[in-house]
Amino acid sequence: MKKYIYILLLIINPLIGSSQTVHPCEIKNNAFIPGEKLTYVITYNWFFVWTDVGGVMFEASDDTIFNQKVLNLEGTGVTFPFYNWVFQVRDVYQSWVNPDNLLPVYYHRDVDEGGYLIDIKYTYDYDNMIAYSEVEKTHKSYFQDTVKIFPCTYDLVSVIYQARNIDFSKYKKNEKIPFKILLDNEIHEVFIRYKGKEVKKVRGVGKFNTIKFTGSLVAGDVFKGGEDLSIWVSDDENRIPVWIESPIIVGIIKARLIGYEGLKHPLESLIKKY
Repeated sequence: MKKYIYILLLIINPLIGSSQTVHPCEIKNNAFIPGEKLTYVITYNWFFVWTDVGGVMFEASDDTIFNQKVLNLEGTGVTFPFYNWVFQVRDVYQSWVNPDNLLPVYYHRDVDEGGYLIDIKYTYDYDNMIAYSEVEKTHKSYFQDTVKIFPCTYDLVSVIYQARNIDFSKYKKNEKIPFKILLDNEIHEVFIRYKGKEVKKVRGVGKFNTIKFTGSLVAGDVFKGGEDLSIWVSDDENRIPVWIESPIIVGIIKARLIGYEGLKHPLESLIKKY
């Protein structure tokens, strides 16, 4: 429960596998505009008991950083009041990206999980293919570092929005689609696998035509690793995630869409509204 926004960011992220017709860096944004807001409920299953433990919101807005016009992509997560006494979470993840190609310019992770604070900043220098990092955590000394990056290197937030612009018609069923992200001062390579199209019911919202894909996960203190993640995105030009499922070390986690506004395109994938 304590890392559910971190988990949601990880499991939405599609990331390396095989060659592809169009490199992700070359994709232009057609999926969203400033003003879009997507809201999710996080549900956790432990010993066959499902419970809604918190919420996550993603927002896109115009901004300026380093005298450069950018898009600010922000993901925030909180535990519901009933669970605050167990483990209160207040997480904010932000990525400032180039509006043309959605490559990150600056990234900030500001996390408070039960009083444990994490503050991580990345500044991307594509001329020198380096990211400058600043890391500060409770009970640990502040430190600075540099990380070698690649031409198409994203963070946990920017890769979500970049992935929404994938043209799945260019891929065959079961084909892998690669990305790279900078996470915890390391470059990680994982992938999603295109699985085709399905109709998906989302409680409280409606029935959607969706595109389904699975993905690999990095083994660690949250995931076991393997290709156990499943994601359904709206089968229209918005490509918004409507449902996500993944096992974790202890239990299973799901994220379901409960609200949306400011979409760039009509939500044509919505077959029936509940």
